[in-house]
Amino acid sequence: MAQIVDAYVNLATAVDASAPGAITVPGVANTIRRIVQLIVAVVIDGAVTIDIGSNFTLKFRGKAMVEGDQEVNVGGIVSNEVGTSVGSSLEYKTPEVIPVNILVKVGQDLFIDGAHHGTDLGTPFIAVTVVLE
Repeated sequence: MAQIVDAYVNLATAVDASAPGAITVPGVANTIRRIVQLIVAVVIDGAVTIDIGSNFTLKFRGKAMVEGDQEVNVGGIVSNEVGTSVGSSLEYKTPEVIPVNILVKVGQDLFIDGAHHGTDLGTPFIAVTVVLE
């Protein structure tokens, strides 16, 4: 994911996370499915040396979207200053399960973009699992 604050970038969708691109919505041709759940983890690399506060947003777009582009806030990261310095590293956080109701067209391309908003975090990372019904 890009290090630029407030800029959407297409998330890597290859099995080895090497290339961004679309996901083709699986199922019976010419039908509508729903994304019912997102399982999301957000992290950054390295130790925190300044106060940070940032939230992460996913944007779903492409020909698969029945009701147009949709944005979902999927979590945030903060650090707290202790005394006069910030020297803590972030702890592991379990993925969030987020219920959603996003209609998608089977056989069409779905792009998932990610962005972070707030303090420049270094190198942010979003891992997302899309659950279809």
